[in-house]
Amino acid sequence: MDNKILVAVDGSERCNASAAAIGRLFKNSPDHRLLLLHCVQRLAGLYPGEIVNPIFEAKDSDPILDNQKRAGEEVLQRSVRVLLDSGFPKDRLELKLKLNSDDPAHDILTEAEAQNIRTIALGRRGLNKVQNLLLGSVSSKVALESHDKAVWIVDTPVSPSGGVLVAVEGIPECHALTHHTSEFFATLPDMRFTFLNLIPSRPPTFWDDGHILNDAEQVERYTRIEKWKFDWVEQVREFMEEGREFLLHKGVVSDSIHTRIEETKEGISRDLLNDIADNQYQIVVIGKKSFKKRAPFLIGSHANKLLHHVKQSILCVVG
Repeated sequence: MDNKILVAVDGSERCNASAAAIGRLFKNSPDHRLLLLHCVQRLAGLYPGEIVNPIFEAKDSDPILDNQKRAGEEVLQRSVRVLLDSGFPKDRLELKLKLNSDDPAHDILTEAEAQNIRTIALGRRGLNKVQNLLLGSVSSKVALESHDKAVWIVDTPVSPSGGVLVAVEGIPECHALTHHTSEFFATLPDMRFTFLNLIPSRPPTFWDDGHILNDAEQVERYTRIEKWKFDWVEQVREFMEEGREFLLHKGVVSDSIHTRIEETKEGISRDLLNDIADNQYQIVVIGKKSFKKRAPFLIGSHANKLLHHVKQSILCVVG
């Protein structure tokens, strides 16, 4: 099995720290290779304050393209040095430079598609919350438009806890999350896995009907709610047990796999963020089904909220 991960790099300290976190995680895993991709943007396509290297807009002039190439290769070599320092072997590294990029997110996705790479890793940029909201980031755009690919957003410094949270929002997606988790993390030493499902708020069919319920109606409503909750838990438990058995088959020891089904307290997104912060998970695996085409960032889905707010973890958004 050869699982190649496309790691997008831009030369920044945070990006190199993210690449180092990936390198440390997989340095002793020969089945995993890294493709380092750097997209050299046109000067006109950069936002104010984002110019880090002396890269100039290229037209038809070879000297300008040469300047871009030299600067881009230096970015790649800095990332290589960081990965080698993390212990990742050079023979499992590949390098790719994209010059004159108008849209790095598009170029990242195009390269992943061309090489049939199913997993893309990016560092979180150092933009503040307002800039993230107004401008959008490459990581947000890649996550939104990646469709059938998994996207990892690395927020450094990554906790070295060895904890892996598999957050199952909906029942059917558990298969996809379990497969991705086993493919990339089950063979890593000293990892601990937690399947977590938060029971959503009761559906509208159980809301009050606009009048005070009598005793019989209250009993009937309570009975229906409890049955709905029982059915939900049983279905989730069944899928989680399948996920547990899959990890056991991959060699994970039983004591390293835990399952939790809990009621929502403050809301699914907030409860997940609180749980991630409290347990300091190194890796968080979630489904991307709640991403909706043309949906605004930071509004709506649980995946979007976690994408922007998970700290000190590798957030794996899986299709």
